[in-house]
Amino acid sequence: MEATVDMNVTPQKSKKQKLKEFYYNQKGWIFLVPTMILLLIFTFYPIVNTLISAFKNNYEGLSGTYNGIGVENFKKVIQYKKFTNVLTNTLLFAFISVPVSTILALLISVWLNSIKWIQKLYQTIFFLPYLTNALAIGAVFAAMFNIINPTNPTSVGLINTILGWFGVKPINWINVGSNVWANRFVVLLYEVWSALPFKILILFSSLQSVNKQYYQAAKIDGAGKVSTLLHVTVPLISPMISYLVVTGFIGGFKEYTAIVGIFGTNMGPNDGEMNTMVGFIYDRINDGGTGVAAAGALILFAIIFVFTLINLWFSKRRVHY
Repeated sequence: MEATVDMNVTPQKSKKQKLKEFYYNQKGWIFLVPTMILLLIFTFYPIVNTLISAFKNNYEGLSGTYNGIGVENFKKVIQYKKFTNVLTNTLLFAFISVPVSTILALLISVWLNSIKWIQKLYQTIFFLPYLTNALAIGAVFAAMFNIINPTNPTSVGLINTILGWFGVKPINWINVGSNVWANRFVVLLYEVWSALPFKILILFSSLQSVNKQYYQAAKIDGAGKVSTLLHVTVPLISPMISYLVVTGFIGGFKEYTAIVGIFGTNMGPNDGEMNTMVGFIYDRINDGGTGVAAAGALILFAIIFVFTLINLWFSKRRVHY
């Protein structure tokens, strides 16, 4: 009598086979584990801790100090005597440097795209500042705009020396007693100049991918250079322009390195007059006011978040994908 074999019975898998099958099914998540751990430690935990610190208040009572929840830290930020000046600097640096640097980068990129024989050399020259340390660049700007003695023409920096060739008297740009708008001009010039290399690289790469038939059609229609730039070039590379504007504003609102590089940790020659929101946050951390620093960080986050949403909303209406 022959034994019957049930063909529906699934053979038992060994532990090694199960482990191997689990690895192949879950290997994507396994590779993500190290990254997720780093994000939890260095990103998500600091965010949660900042939220807790911002709303945690220390109260002095008869029985000692105890913790509570409230908005006292936010009040301290707003009531800070130089808060208006700090906020003005932050907004001013972002709203002037980003549009100016983006427009200049676009014009330089278009010019680079129109020349061929010396294109690589100019690309290298324009990209060099991106490879230079930001604090070192700030020190160079400080030396260029420095003025030791306004009455002695030999003791002024490069900028005042050049102005002297045109009969302009030395200007106190960054030293004690200088005008706040002179200080802001130097910082804005630094920000625009330091932002150009990356933006030129991105926009020039975008221009290289534009189909030349669009320009040929514009030429046949009799469009001039300005009209071609505004109605052909800009719409075709508008996604990259939008990206640079959004990221530029985010970086502009967080400006800090330029002021330290030019003026040092005093954040300006006239009692910290050039301080920004990020500088204010660092000052409070150094003073031991972590709750106030956390509240300032959340206020800065809210500002960046609102303007990022505005940029994204505008991009949906104007950007051509």
